[in-house]
Amino acid sequence: MPIKLAPGLPACDSLRKEGVVVVEQAWSGPHGSRPVRIALLNLMPQKSVAETQIARLLGRSPHRIELTLIVPGSYKAKTAAPEHMAAFYQPWQAVRDQDFDGLIVTGAPVETLPFEEVTYWAELTAIFDWAQTRVQRSFHICWAAQAALYHAHGVPKHDLDRKMFGVFKQDAGTPGARLMTGLERGFPTPVSRHTEIRVADLPHGRGLDVLASSPKAGLCLIEDRPRRAAYMFNHLEYDRDTLALEYRRDRKAGLEIAVPENYFPDDDPMQAPVNGWSQAAQRLFDNWLDQIVEEARCSDAREREMAWLLAEPRNPLRPQQGFTDLLVTGHGNDDFLPCLLRTLADKSFSPLAVKVHRRSPATRLVELRLDGLDAATAQRLAQQILRLHQVERVTYRGANGAGGTFADGEPWLRPTKDRSAVARLDRPRNPAAA
Repeated sequence: MPIKLAPGLPACDSLRKEGVVVVEQAWSGPHGSRPVRIALLNLMPQKSVAETQIARLLGRSPHRIELTLIVPGSYKAKTAAPEHMAAFYQPWQAVRDQDFDGLIVTGAPVETLPFEEVTYWAELTAIFDWAQTRVQRSFHICWAAQAALYHAHGVPKHDLDRKMFGVFKQDAGTPGARLMTGLERGFPTPVSRHTEIRVADLPHGRGLDVLASSPKAGLCLIEDRPRRAAYMFNHLEYDRDTLALEYRRDRKAGLEIAVPENYFPDDDPMQAPVNGWSQAAQRLFDNWLDQIVEEARCSDAREREMAWLLAEPRNPLRPQQGFTDLLVTGHGNDDFLPCLLRTLADKSFSPLAVKVHRRSPATRLVELRLDGLDAATAQRLAQQILRLHQVERVTYRGANGAGGTFADGEPWLRPTKDRSAVARLDRPRNPAAA
């Protein structure tokens, strides 16, 4: 799917050569859904390189992406050209009143400094807090992951005796985690850092799940469920030659640096490295975007269903007679409505009216009007409809003001077909009666 980037951004031409569809102007033409809005807070010294790496992973996803580049207003780029920053970046203050679906924060070459000594620390923590109300999900990389974890939970970072440098296999730590879907055990990850976060320092009972770690390189990925954030301490976004360039840069500068482990064939820096992590990187970013899209879809459905439930229904068919309306939210192909109508017929119900809304290629909303039912009958019918494998939620409202929503065990987050855990949320149609 296409990714929208700022016109003239160097990444545009680079990605097009790789076959990524790039849009530089406003979206035009029919679209099934709005684009996923991602803000990239880029603190890396080589701005163009980081922009391309992140945009590549987003642009190869199955979702339409709109990428906005931002930096803290007090941030001063030391290596990026001023004209590049002026043309393509906005200070965070310029977008703080906007809502974004996702926020990605890169690492920064300040990891050996205490957090509070970073010149833009106060503004960075304000951005972390802003994300809790204006951003659906956040993804923090390397030092930014350490910084966000420290700000949210007080977890310290520790200096290493020597730089952890190379490509290390990661083991999954939380079975069934959504972010880890499709990631094979032992997936390789580039690591390049002088500090680390330790498991022993993680607070208990805060919703922090260790998703991946390495016996030698330590923690790799943590999910913070309450804050809807992911902390990636390593660099799956790196290009094939990124570690090689870092190695040669440090050697040229006279720094003590070892050959990156498990990177060059036969540990020979004269040989070209092989990128064995790109597939894992794409899968992780796809999973993260899938989370965002699924939650946005469910949130949008919830808002529409609640507005429908609380609205005053019209009854043009039989103004003097009671009636019951059902709003069925489901997914699947064109057999969704026939299956629904057959289920009603099997229960001896014949709708007075039917209206179908196609919210997206995979989502259907079906309105049904039935002869007046008492509340108990309406609730039983809603539960029976929910047993259809294509149905996610059933909302009902009656002329007498009764109404409610029946859904699966996780009603607004991830549909599940486990019928042993059907949850009901009764809501009065008149807010004054709540």
